[in-house]
Amino acid sequence: MLSLASVRQRWVSFIGTFTALCLGVTILCMTAMVLLSAGPEAPERYAGTEVLVQSPGADQSDGNFIENLPWSPERTDELVDQLESVPGVVAAVPDRSFYAQAVIGGKPVDDPASELRGHPWSSAALAPDKLVAGHAPRADDEVVLDRSLGLAPGAAVTLLTAEGPAPYKVSGTVASDAFYLSDRAAAPLSGGVRVIGLVTGKGTDAAAVADAAEKAVGKDGKVLAGGALKDLEAKSAAKTRWIGTQILIAMASLTAFVSIFVVASTFAFGVVQRRREFGLLRTIGATPRQIRRMMYGEALAVGVVAAGTGLVLGSLLAPALGGLLVDGGLEPVGFTVRIQVLPLIGSFALGLIVALLGVWSASRRASRIAPLEALREAAHEKRPMTRGRWIGAIAFTALGLILVLVAAGSSSDEMINNALYAAMALIIGLTLFAPAVIPLVVRAVWWPLGRLRGATSMVARESSLTSVRRTASTAAPVLVTVGFAVLIAGMFQIKASGYALEETVRQEATSVVTPKGTPGLSDAAVNTVPGGASLLPTELYVGGTNHIGAMGVSEGAFEKARKKMTVTSGSLDGLRGDNTMIVRSSTRAWLGWKAGSTVPVTFEDGRTEQVKVVAEITDDSSTASVLLTRQTVRAHAPSALTQVVYATGAQRPTLSASLGAESLSTSVYAARTDAEDDRLVQIFLAILIGMSLGYTCLAIANTLMMATADRAGDFAVLRLSGATRRQVLRIVAAESALSVGIGTGLGLVIALIALLGIRSGLSSQLGTQVNLNLPWGTMLLTIGLCLVLALVSSVLPARMALRRTGARSAA
Repeated sequence: MLSLASVRQRWVSFIGTFTALCLGVTILCMTAMVLLSAGPEAPERYAGTEVLVQSPGADQSDGNFIENLPWSPERTDELVDQLESVPGVVAAVPDRSFYAQAVIGGKPVDDPASELRGHPWSSAALAPDKLVAGHAPRADDEVVLDRSLGLAPGAAVTLLTAEGPAPYKVSGTVASDAFYLSDRAAAPLSGGVRVIGLVTGKGTDAAAVADAAEKAVGKDGKVLAGGALKDLEAKSAAKTRWIGTQILIAMASLTAFVSIFVVASTFAFGVVQRRREFGLLRTIGATPRQIRRMMYGEALAVGVVAAGTGLVLGSLLAPALGGLLVDGGLEPVGFTVRIQVLPLIGSFALGLIVALLGVWSASRRASRIAPLEALREAAHEKRPMTRGRWIGAIAFTALGLILVLVAAGSSSDEMINNALYAAMALIIGLTLFAPAVIPLVVRAVWWPLGRLRGATSMVARESSLTSVRRTASTAAPVLVTVGFAVLIAGMFQIKASGYALEETVRQEATSVVTPKGTPGLSDAAVNTVPGGASLLPTELYVGGTNHIGAMGVSEGAFEKARKKMTVTSGSLDGLRGDNTMIVRSSTRAWLGWKAGSTVPVTFEDGRTEQVKVVAEITDDSSTASVLLTRQTVRAHAPSALTQVVYATGAQRPTLSASLGAESLSTSVYAARTDAEDDRLVQIFLAILIGMSLGYTCLAIANTLMMATADRAGDFAVLRLSGATRRQVLRIVAAESALSVGIGTGLGLVIALIALLGIRSGLSSQLGTQVNLNLPWGTMLLTIGLCLVLALVSSVLPARMALRRTGARSAA
């Protein structure tokens, strides 16, 4: 009862706590619903198949989401024969895929992104895709395509593949976005086989088929049925979903941390203000346990209302968050948010836990207040740094520094979240250290101002020194705001300096050819630029499940870049023809290769070839671990697409619209590339920085309003001492500016420590110099926002308090 009465009486001081908890539960509810809705799903084109066999998986420890190892053509044929002998199996269909896109009206339509929509007609049985009109493709120049394209059987259509545009005749239509060629025509366009679907007869026991298939396949594959079919999700979709998950985890972590921080700081400051109240309660017989219970009751009462409100808002806003992630390319297309009970219950419980954790430290301190001690400390704080505070400050600061080292040594995928955790620990540590640091900072700041005329600076200085905890409480939210804003923005300003291969090619180009409405450039588009420099990406498989990123280098690109490559052994002249390669030093050390040796390498089509290592180069010579000739990559990766061609010469290449390409100046291309990168970065920054700014700005306003409203007596004394209203407001403004300055300084220290750790880790991983560019724009904007908010939140309440004081004096 006493807790409820206290909340009703002091409801204004709980507005900040209520808002922080409400926003926290809202965000936790949204992120939890999106996370639970973001599970892997089996591709729709396997919807009609109950049992499928998947090739062995590649090592995913590097976080690159590499497709499974392809079976060799010979092993594929053997598996098909073995699986077709399984009782109940009508046909074993090897699923082949290739890049295909329709050209309608002279230009490519419906960009498939990373999805390979071309298949042989035999794969249609896996969906199953049934003909809506026409017949199956019989000739090599016939195609079955999506009826939504508006082409009837018999119509002519141009199909764009990795080779280039080619004329086809529509033989039939289906109700899917796939393109089906005859099996014979699709074979040379397709890469290796990674999935074999088992078409079963009616009434066949799928479990029995799966068991028999496992015996037939052995260790050469994995049989999937039922819920396990979700493992067939494309690795590109899995990567997109993973990126979205990382953002959601970062959001949830920041939400929980900042919520606890805001609630804890609000209650801690409230304890300082309510010393007399707690002293009186102790005087009339209240025990320390009852004081703690009262404060827990206050937090629980506010938490229940705030969590309930947050659940409603979170349920309404979760679909909007899911749509934002899809639009930003952070969740696969077609992703939808499902409203579920578990996130609602979990978010409500977490909201209450956050409220209780936030009040824990404050309640302990309040329970230790003795009646006479409360009255004595009300005028002057004798021990702003207790022994427990010293221990906590040292422990959390040390933990933060250790986490910085952990972040520096972690993989690039885990580095961002580890850096956030390090920043959280450092923020707690430096916030606890603040009362010890503030006197030194105040004296250092005000020393050069000591000769100024007037008493304003002296009063502001002494007020800050006398009420160290008040100054620390108002500086803490600024510390969090600046620290997180600069850290998050700074992480995306860190860029590796150029690798010799890529940078040399870029610098010598006068124009570039890039995709337009397509996921990449076909060979026909590349060939429009005679002597152009281009790179053709692929993946190599070695030593079982190991994989290596490789590039097929055109002659133009290699000739331009080789003069800036650093060779440690062998000769660059050996990179010619088929089955030769250049490797980076780190790759040679990892796999034990050496220049002059010949090693077995498995390509994208599943074929294993003996490839000769002709040279070893330093890691800063190329981003790719292995360099091959372009013709080698094309021979084994028929659907690989080039992302850009760099051209030299005064005349820009002339391109047909049907190629799905356009020619740009290097300046326009650079601006467009940066804009696309910035778009994704800005989405991430807007979510994380906006959330942390919103929370901590709320804390700044709430803390300063509480502090200023509680000082009406101080203002009255100043007025009676002869100070004018303007002088009092100047004192308040000076104190607020000082708090912002202290918080800014400590926040920048935290951000810089974390950013330096990230830079060190990336430099070590990439094998090249990484530049640290501070986000000056974000930094100045954040500091300015904090300063303006602090001044408004302190000066306006002070002005109102002075008016009330003046009115009472006049009466």
